[in-house]
Amino acid sequence: MNLSLNNIFKKQKKLLILLAIAVGLILLSLKFFATRITANIFPVIVHETDLAFGTVFPGEELQGNFEVHYAYQQGGVTYTIILKRKPLPEGHPEYPNGGDPEMPGYYRNLCPFLTPIKVVEGLEQDTPEGAYVGIEDLSDVWIIYFKVPAIIGTVAQEHTGEVVTSNGEYGCDISINIPE
Repeated sequence: MNLSLNNIFKKQKKLLILLAIAVGLILLSLKFFATRITANIFPVIVHETDLAFGTVFPGEELQGNFEVHYAYQQGGVTYTIILKRKPLPEGHPEYPNGGDPEMPGYYRNLCPFLTPIKVVEGLEQDTPEGAYVGIEDLSDVWIIYFKVPAIIGTVAQEHTGEVVTSNGEYGCDISINIPE
């Protein structure tokens, strides 16, 4: 009787081990074969990928524009315009340690010299800190005004704007932020 109980326990033990291995393999295969899909749907389309001012000279005043269009059929969205430091691209000769001496890996900061200005249409109260597009207001047009600063040591007497300490490559990324 003792031997048959022992055989039953051994068979059950083997069965439990095989069952645990099978469950483990199933869970492992689910991890590898399961597809997880995430998508970001942007409710706006921005028409203008690059505002390239090119080579500029102190005292110049330039402008470029871009449009923000609403892309859905209902509702609307509030957005902000963000100006932030522009990183050097990987192919740049000074990447990754060159560029701005105060912030290596980035262009010198152009952002303080750019001003987003809304082209007013109707009664809109849009500002860079809070603008709206939607069914009632399908698009916004923005002008980026650029007043080129003077360089210390080469400032004209009539210059009234800011100055920078050196010439070089300056950049600023302009992006649209849509809070969740």
